[in-house]
Amino acid sequence: MTNSANTRIGVGLIGASADRGWGGIAHVPALQALDAFQIRAVSTTRMESANATARRLGADLAFDTHEALVVRPEVDLVVVAVKVPEHKQIVSDALAAGKMVYSEWPLARNLSEAEALEGLARERRLRTVVGLQGGLHPPILFLRDLIAQGVIGKPLSTSIRAHVTDDMWVGRYDPPLEYMARAEHGATLLSIILGHGLEPLARVLGAFESISAVVANQRGDGIRLSDGSSLPKDAPDEIVVAGILEGGTVTSLHHSAGHPAGTATVWEIQGTEGSLRVESVSGYIHFTDFTITLRRGSEPLQVLQVPPAYAAPDLQLDAPAVGVARLYTQFAADLRDGTTHAPDFAVALDHHRVLEAITKAAETGHRQHLSRPNRSNSSL
Repeated sequence: MTNSANTRIGVGLIGASADRGWGGIAHVPALQALDAFQIRAVSTTRMESANATARRLGADLAFDTHEALVVRPEVDLVVVAVKVPEHKQIVSDALAAGKMVYSEWPLARNLSEAEALEGLARERRLRTVVGLQGGLHPPILFLRDLIAQGVIGKPLSTSIRAHVTDDMWVGRYDPPLEYMARAEHGATLLSIILGHGLEPLARVLGAFESISAVVANQRGDGIRLSDGSSLPKDAPDEIVVAGILEGGTVTSLHHSAGHPAGTATVWEIQGTEGSLRVESVSGYIHFTDFTITLRRGSEPLQVLQVPPAYAAPDLQLDAPAVGVARLYTQFAADLRDGTTHAPDFAVALDHHRVLEAITKAAETGHRQHLSRPNRSNSSL
């Protein structure tokens, strides 16, 4: 499992200029909290920042190119936490070097790139992880178990209405995020926010079997926050999906950019014996806290608390980092036990196929049909 004398998994972190970005706020604290991992190498775009980051993280190796990092024998697992357009080249190079890879979600800009990366990992029989932490989020696992235990009977329908409010989703871009204005770069409300939401949905109720959709850029061009000038934008800010899950559950998703007049996320599940309502003040369904309310038949409403065992162990990390830490923990357990519970590139490919189906349904006006393994009955 490791190339080093000790048994910790040696990590090479690409995208580690940790003063900002997901690498710094999520991956670094997660890795530092887990004994199974050790950050041994970092890579940024400049040697000065790479050296500074390595000193701050206690890493022995610093590089200003990913090519130099991925070939180092001290590195067992290459973590890719950079912009989506850069994923394909870096992940390909890491796999070609024979390294395990953790890639942030989305895995790639589009379905064809995701297919290529999943195929390369499978061909080389290398273990992978994709940053879809929502399926391991404690409230999601609790919901999955409630459904499996039949507390609302057979699921009949579900709807998710979610709003995200950060500047880039409403078309206001800081310079490092201006690339997100163009859909071709694969970092949009559809690919990131709805894409992350597909994993919790699949864990709780199953994957999509068929899809119709509307994907729209209702806000028009964006604004550069650096100088207030206009920025050409075709990334969507309104997405509506209607479909059927494997198992027959009627499903609707509506993701919007902008501030809601009430709760940011409302997820309802209707069953033959009752219903569940899940609410959150955040539209980031993959790591936000939830209030879960149950009604069975004509009984009074019950607000359910997620049992503490679902969140054990408590790593005392902020929400972005704790979800990533759960993925790393599961990956380490998978390597130790020979299991495959952490979402890998095959899972990522499933979700990229759904995103492609949503895009095609919106472009053509025709319902799209999908066929994939149902992972809703995972034993995790």
